[in-house]
This record gives sequence, C-alpha cells and structure tokens, in this order.
Amino acid sequence: MKDVLIVGGGLAGWRAAQAAAAAGASVRLVANGAGNSPDIHALNVPVRSDDSAELFIADTLRSGRGACDRALVETMCREAVALADEFPFDRLPDGSYKLLQPLGCSVPRCVTIAHRIGAWALKRLRSELAGRVETVQGRVENLDAAFSQARAVVLATGGWCGKYPFTDNPPELRGDGIDMAVRLGAATRDMDAVQYEPTVALAPQRLRGIPVITTMLYEGATFRNAAGDEFLPDKHANKDEISRAIFAEIAAGRGVDGGVWFDATGVPRETLETVYADTLERYAACGVDIVREPMLVAPAPHTSLGGLAIDTRCRVLRPDSRPIPGLFAAGEVVGGIHGLNRIGGNAGTEVLVFGRIAGREAAAFAGAQK
Repeated sequence: MKDVLIVGGGLAGWRAAQAAAAAGASVRLVANGAGNSPDIHALNVPVRSDDSAELFIADTLRSGRGACDRALVETMCREAVALADEFPFDRLPDGSYKLLQPLGCSVPRCVTIAHRIGAWALKRLRSELAGRVETVQGRVENLDAAFSQARAVVLATGGWCGKYPFTDNPPELRGDGIDMAVRLGAATRDMDAVQYEPTVALAPQRLRGIPVITTMLYEGATFRNAAGDEFLPDKHANKDEISRAIFAEIAAGRGVDGGVWFDATGVPRETLETVYADTLERYAACGVDIVREPMLVAPAPHTSLGGLAIDTRCRVLRPDSRPIPGLFAAGEVVGGIHGLNRIGGNAGTEVLVFGRIAGREAAAFAGAQK
C-alpha cells in the first residue's frame, strides 16, 4: 500500500506529488490526461514594489462578487509570494519581472516563463519526480478503490467544463472527482458558478475552442461588432462583465456568426511578435494575420468555479464542516477560492499553492496512520 494516491495528472496533481514525495511519502499518481494545465500561460504573483499579498487578496475578493472563502483566498495570495523564489520567471533586461496585467488585477501581476508556464512546470515536475513517483495511466472509478491503494488520497481531477458542446476545456474534464467525493459524503459549494472565457476562437475551424489571452486588452486590443463598431465601454472590466456584454451584442443582432471580432490590430507589432508570439503563429498557420485582421471569438465555459468544500489544509469537508479522514483536494475540483468570478492568472497560482498544501497534508496524514 502507498502512503498517498493522487488522482489527476495536471499541475495540481503533480505539485501534490512533489510535496508528498519531499515529505518522505511513497506516492502513486493516476491520470488520464493533463487537463487544462498545458494551456496555463501565466500566473499571478505579487512581485512589484507597488503590489502586495494584501492587494492581491483585495483584488481576488472583489472579483469574486462576495462569494469567496476568505480564508482560502488569504492562503493562496500569501503563499503565492514564495513562488518568486522557486521559479525562474521571465525578466526584462534591467532585471525587473516581465509582467502582464490580467483582467481584475489592480496592477500588472502575471508572471510567466516563455508564455508557457503550465507546460514548462509540468515538464519540470515530471522530470524531477521520475523514479520517485509511480505513475499509472488510467482512471479511478470510486474512492473505495482509491483507499484500498493508499492511506491518503488527493483529488486533483479538475472541473466539469468539458461537458459543454462549445468550450476550451478537454473532454475528460467532466466532474468525475466531485462525483466520487460526493458519493463518499463530501460537501460542495457554488456548483452553479461557471466562468466564461470571453475570447474563445470560433474560426478558423482548426482553432475553434482555443482561447485568446485577454491581457491583449491592456495592449490596445478591442472588441468590434458586425458593423465594425467598438461596443465595450470598459475593455478592462472583469471577464464576467465582458462575456455578458458580448452575449448582449450577439442577442441584439450585431454579432458575427455567433460571435464578435476581437481586434488586436491596435497592439504594436513588436508586442505581438514577442509577448503574444504563440497566438500570432497559431493564426498565421491558418492563414490569418492578426497584425492586420481581427479574430472571430465568442464566450465559452472556461472554469467551473464551484466544487468540493475544503479547508485551508485542503481537507475535503462534509456538510457539517468535519473533514473526511484521509481525503484531500486541490485545483479546479474544489470551490470557494474564486467566488463567482476568477481573476485571469489565478488558476495557475491556485494549483501550485494548493497542490503543494494538499500533498504535504496528505503525507502527514499517511505518516500518522502507519
């Protein structure tokens, strides 16, 4: 029997594996994919002199529309500070951090590594843990089977937005982990809360379902309707407000084939060729030059904001707030962190912070059971 079984192969799962293994636990990780993690472009870390964990907390609570679990938010934002010492985030020639400003943040806060931090971190973790963590390709169907393999279980199975017909999520994200935990008596929260990404490609067909990063709105991008008119008064509004504005434009008959134009022609070419090179190259491969042509986009389900109820130790809770012994969770499978609207960049911060906590706590629980 292993000390810790981790269910899920995204960053939350691998981060939990790293922490559990570092604590001396024997670890098995079962996965049927990497979820959304390879598509994480950047994550929020308060590194500027005019930023702080407290400002980060305030931004996250404000964007959550009053529905956040404050203790979870405080844990994420304060623990995020240490990520700056752990990761080689991109810097400018003067040594300062190369930052993007995501929607919902008061200041630029998104750090990255070549604009592909999710894929970079996954590769690093897999390499670091090779030979130290047993990995199994497949699925865990129920938690009784999971607890027959290990003393503690970490659920890192992601959310459920893969169920929607038009989404930017992979199809394996269907809420399986939530279902398993509920059958064991776990509580959930905010299960009606889903965040729509406002800029998901409708065309070309090859790019359909791939999101376009919204930080372009701070660089000069805008939205246009079928007549070519700008229609969004505040381009820096939160994602939920932007999605509602786009849906309203489409409902009024001013949309384009079920979407609107996301126009990045106002972004300096040098910025597109450096900061947004991946988007530029992706569209160029389909014959679209975003330096000169707009992109056809529509809002799509992006993040399931609700999920399992946990405490700051990532213990999965029952409806009476008592923890289920040996069951931990991290990542999009949990609820309460983002409330009713997630700040761009907070998904990456969440999985790294709470993945580590879940792995550490699971290892401690397993050690106590020996």
